Amino acid sequence: MAGVAFDSSYLIDLLNPKLVGDRRAALDHLLSSLSKSKTRILIPAPCLTELLIRAGKARDEYSQKFSNSTSFEVIPFDRRAATECALLLEQAWDKKSHKAVTRTKFKYDWMIVACAASRGVGKIYSDDEDISRCAKELAIQVIAQSSLPIPAEARQMRIPEAD
Repeated sequence: MAGVAFDSSYLIDLLNPKLVGDRRAALDHLLSSLSKSKTRILIPAPCLTELLIRAGKARDEYSQKFSNSTSFEVIPFDRRAATECALLLEQAWDKKSHKAVTRTKFKYDWMIVACAASRGVGKIYSDDEDISRCAKELAIQVIAQSSLPIPAEARQMRIPEAD
């Protein structure tokens, strides 16, 4: 099952009603493009956990929204993902990595990437540099929000500053 994966940084912004401007326009455009191409948006279960931790009273609403969606699918950290993760961690956990990130953060990021990899994902939409490093090891493209195109119709006219 191919598709793309969203990490929690995208999910949090996507569900943030206060997000406006270019970032909102870029996210809305991305969703529209993925919908038009009928691309499944996979959410690794650990990313859903990160979203729900911060959801407060909206926790049930968000959970229900993804359960009822035909565009989004929560993918579990199941035996397939666990096996993929173990193989990846065995190769990736070296002395340099020990110093760069905590063991828990390291494993958590690899769990997210392993969920995506176990489902054949070619792109992960994420702003997390550690997830980007993990995905790079598997030749999975990571796309940061700052690199999303802003549709022309949404760009606000900017008044040049006077000298």
